[in-house]
Amino acid sequence: MNKYINNRPFSLFPFLPFGILGAILYLTLAVSAHDGLHEQILAVTEQIKKAPRNAALYLKRAELYRLHAEWKLSENDFNKAENLDGKLTVVNLGRGKLWLDAKQFAKAKSALEKFLSREPQSFEGLITMARVCARLRQTNAAVKYFTDSIALAPNDSAEIYLERAAALVAANRPAEALRGLDEGLKKFPNLVTLQSMAIELEVKRRNYDAALLRLDKLTASMERKESFLLRRGEILLRAKRGCEARKNLLEAQKGYDSFSAFRKNVRAVREQIARLEKLLKTIPAKPCG
Repeated sequence: MNKYINNRPFSLFPFLPFGILGAILYLTLAVSAHDGLHEQILAVTEQIKKAPRNAALYLKRAELYRLHAEWKLSENDFNKAENLDGKLTVVNLGRGKLWLDAKQFAKAKSALEKFLSREPQSFEGLITMARVCARLRQTNAAVKYFTDSIALAPNDSAEIYLERAAALVAANRPAEALRGLDEGLKKFPNLVTLQSMAIELEVKRRNYDAALLRLDKLTASMERKESFLLRRGEILLRAKRGCEARKNLLEAQKGYDSFSAFRKNVRAVREQIARLEKLLKTIPAKPCG
């Protein structure tokens, strides 16, 4: 799992309430994704030497080891933290994240079940359980946990809608995936990532008109339309509407021609232009007038 969520440094416990665990959780939040993980591990190890019975320090180092993909060392520190303070329910959240990263999904689920039995409204617990269930192909459970986590999510957590849709697509349930994406689009109107996935699903279902409607809605808010016109041409070709496709591709080509030499040399732009030129070669100009 990436150590960043929504471009913020990832931490193990950002959504848990403080209370009797407040001081411990505060120390754990100090894990920083900006500094080198190895250096942070060494620093916490020095702190542990001075305070060997401080459970929060073991929690912090366990999280650092997890981010550093040192699974056994992370597990050992979670165990030490729990041995020092048996009331630390967050240990099982940490274990769940650890085993998810280590691809030991059954162990991750077991740890998260224990954690959620004590903290059923934890966003981090719910989203991690959703991801574990998705990897286990337990789709109904994954969808439930993704949906529950959406209700508690920060305002910029649009990626959860994508993850839920991906779990449904993997289970061959595209109609449900689309409904879920549309739910996300009500909260994040015209968000490119959500609408793009919906467009791809419509195309796969051969609902070309629906895909084009979605694409047109997305394109309307964009200043530069070349890549969208290219995608529109591709969809029209799939729908066997070659002349319409050619018209859109030629419009896209005019846009790309206006780019500076520097911008044309950007890898993504080069690839788009190559796709466009290849497609135009497949559509004879004469029948289209």
